Amino acid sequence: MRKVKSKTPKAHKTIKRPDLTIEVKNFGPISKGTVSLKNLTVLIGQNNSGKSYIAMLVHALAESYNQWFIPIKSPIDDYVRKATEFQNIANTVPELENFLRPLINSSIGNSKIPDEISISILDELYKYFYKHYLKATMEKMYACQHKELTLIDQNSYKIKITHNGNISVLCLAHHGESMKINNTINLDRIDNQLQDYFGRIKNHEITDIRAVKRFFVQDYNEIIAEQFKMPFSYCLPAGRTGILQCYRTLYGTIVNNLTFSSTRKTEPASMQGTVVELLYNIYEMPEKKGPLYDMAVEFEQDTINGEIVIERTLPGSFPRIQYRFKETVIPIHRTSSTVSELAPIILYLKYYIEPGDIMIIEEPEAHLHPSNQRLMAKLLVRLIRAGVYVIITTHSDFLLEQLSYYLLLSTLPEEKRQTFDKELYLSLEELGAYVFHQNKSANGYQIREAEIDKDNGISDEEFLKITESLFDDTMKIRDSLRD
Repeated sequence: MRKVKSKTPKAHKTIKRPDLTIEVKNFGPISKGTVSLKNLTVLIGQNNSGKSYIAMLVHALAESYNQWFIPIKSPIDDYVRKATEFQNIANTVPELENFLRPLINSSIGNSKIPDEISISILDELYKYFYKHYLKATMEKMYACQHKELTLIDQNSYKIKITHNGNISVLCLAHHGESMKINNTINLDRIDNQLQDYFGRIKNHEITDIRAVKRFFVQDYNEIIAEQFKMPFSYCLPAGRTGILQCYRTLYGTIVNNLTFSSTRKTEPASMQGTVVELLYNIYEMPEKKGPLYDMAVEFEQDTINGEIVIERTLPGSFPRIQYRFKETVIPIHRTSSTVSELAPIILYLKYYIEPGDIMIIEEPEAHLHPSNQRLMAKLLVRLIRAGVYVIITTHSDFLLEQLSYYLLLSTLPEEKRQTFDKELYLSLEELGAYVFHQNKSANGYQIREAEIDKDNGISDEEFLKITESLFDDTMKIRDSLRD
């Protein structure tokens, strides 16, 4: 479930795009491939090719990262739990006590922390994060055990994560109990961050070596949170129309299973974590408007000619999602598929998404007429210009063509762009596109980076193959008619 953010929209604006690259091998339906996060990351490919696997992996990484590395805050049970975790991590670095004990009661001010100790602590922090937080979040997102994510007929999978210079390689055997993790730590952004550590310990007169070690590890954790920020992530799964058509029933089923799980045997619903998060976020929809509210209102007026509203009969009751057209209010289950498909996107933009967030939208073109797909592309570009990082999965050549149009706009001088809209453009550096294509010899799909150039935009090679095949079949029929 979503955690309440602890930072303001103003703080979001200071977040730079993380240097994040994910390489996978034998993961889900993917035999191998690499994806790097850009301001707009487009995942293209056939059904069941692994696009959602990559999108959810990014989401799981960001979600778990912000659960583990954010500084300790209330509630108290979270503080106690993390204090215990930090203590356990400190105990795995025996050289730490040998380094700290002589300094506790001495008159020494600051002392250079040996690189090998820093690397050991960082290594243990990352290993704990991957084994206990990322693993659990992935199992929740994919609604299966970790080992079930291995490509069929393979014995193990590998995930390589490069994040702001730190490299982690995670391997899991199909019949293994835990991940094997190898880290390559970048100390460049860690040096000089603990200069006041010993003074703080002395000012508080902390002499218990266990507490000193625990606070030492906690400080490293907070430095990682500050120096290697990962944006908050929101993931809108495919099938949003179906989810919203029966969202109250789905939510009631989850609550019912939780309520009676101790008194009767119930079969837990196998729902992906992104679906559960969507239901939870609908229930917890805040009343305060977000910074992108006006953008969402303009988009809904252009696409559905009305308004998506949330209403509660009583405080704390389950909200009703409705569509307001002129003076008439229509329940969401009686609206068109376009309205119910766009409603979660609109609500997230109105109340949740802030500059600096990652917004993942699976198949944003679903149930949309080509004219509305163009408006969707326009919205995506506006989100990029507002500082949101967007990841989409798509099957639409209309959407790609419109994104290529905004890429072409970026080649115009600013004074000429004003004839169109000087704020609606995409640069080559902001856009990344990846094609998931089948590799029959490897019994899976491979990811390759699609060609992008400022004049021709995103390569539509995958769609051209279908067009050519259709043309060939048509010509065969015409040739037969002439015989």
